[in-house]
Amino acid sequence: MKAYFVSLGCPKNLTDSEVLMGQFSSNGCQITLNPKEADTIVVNTCAFLKAARDESASVIKEMSKWKKKGKCKQLLVAGCLPKYLENIDAETPHAASVREIDGIINSINLYDCGAPRIKATEPWYAYVKISEGCDNKCSYCLIPKIRGRLRHRKIQDILNEVKALAKKGVKEIIYIAQDTTAYPDLPGLLKLTAKIKGIHWIRIMYSNPAHLSDDIIEVMAKEKKIVKYIDLPIQHSENKILKLMGRKYDRNTIEIQLKFLRAKIPAIAIRTSVIVGFPGETKEDFERLKDFIKRAKFDRLGIFPYSREKGTTAYNMKEQIPDKIKKKRAAELMRIQSKISKRINQKLAGKTLEALIEDKKGNFFTARTYRDAPEIDGKTFVGSRKPLAAGCFYKTRISEADTHDLKGKC
Repeated sequence: MKAYFVSLGCPKNLTDSEVLMGQFSSNGCQITLNPKEADTIVVNTCAFLKAARDESASVIKEMSKWKKKGKCKQLLVAGCLPKYLENIDAETPHAASVREIDGIINSINLYDCGAPRIKATEPWYAYVKISEGCDNKCSYCLIPKIRGRLRHRKIQDILNEVKALAKKGVKEIIYIAQDTTAYPDLPGLLKLTAKIKGIHWIRIMYSNPAHLSDDIIEVMAKEKKIVKYIDLPIQHSENKILKLMGRKYDRNTIEIQLKFLRAKIPAIAIRTSVIVGFPGETKEDFERLKDFIKRAKFDRLGIFPYSREKGTTAYNMKEQIPDKIKKKRAAELMRIQSKISKRINQKLAGKTLEALIEDKKGNFFTARTYRDAPEIDGKTFVGSRKPLAAGCFYKTRISEADTHDLKGKC
């Protein structure tokens, strides 16, 4: 039997897809990259926002066509959508056979017992999930309802997984969770991970400011293998909006953390995200957010117009903002951030950075520096007279920069 997988949504979902593929493979099923020859098609869905649910429904409909023109006998739906929809079969009529198969990955213990995993990323990096679920209960977010309460993996099981990945040639470990900084002993985990032979970079994503401790920052500063990069979604700068969002920190906390991060790690690259147009966000609130972004000077900024989701507390809040205004605010903030990002990147000209080669396009090799997470951040285009190997690190002198990408020579 052959199975074809489609993984939608975030890297956390992708790790689940990798575990599902490993389970199928261990039970004698061959994983194929061609849906035409698949007996079983699995769509691992995302349901975080309406746009994601619409995409999931569209992909399910598209994959169902292979039951007519391919070998497909069953179409399985996994992930967030079955948990969001009470009657998945009725809501996805395009799938002739829809089953909830998340029993395979329903418990975090599956990862802890050495479950087989087929990696879907490039050979040199891997996402490692350290916990599942979330207890933060942000007023705009469906994750606690979809993914459940926060459950942590055992530290030794995480380390065993990293060791196994290192033996397979993985050089960059990217720790992920709904909230990585909520892990009980993240500093200890990071220290032990840094001792694993073969691992060159350790990256931390999805760090909630409410749980970013001084100890975590101290370890990031001291351990050479931990890249000087942090993904720290603040969501807003104004206390009134943060309280309405259900975030467990205030503006003062954010400012103190930014100051401490930059004092302890001068070369730190800070990525954040904000939501504009949240219910109750006045013009004055937005102006203060703009001013905060100008002064904070984040290296990377994701900007999202608020999405009103049924089942969240914020859905029923008063003072909902019209979509037109939300989009206008997002565009305005992006123009501000684009100038900031470009200025920061241009200051890198003349500096030498370590670059991880990933591909070649035309006369340039494409790479990432410590400042860039896969898929979401920029690229460094490296010129070299000698061949450079994908998955290897090279010292690169930066010569040019724009808003998102860098150019350099090796």
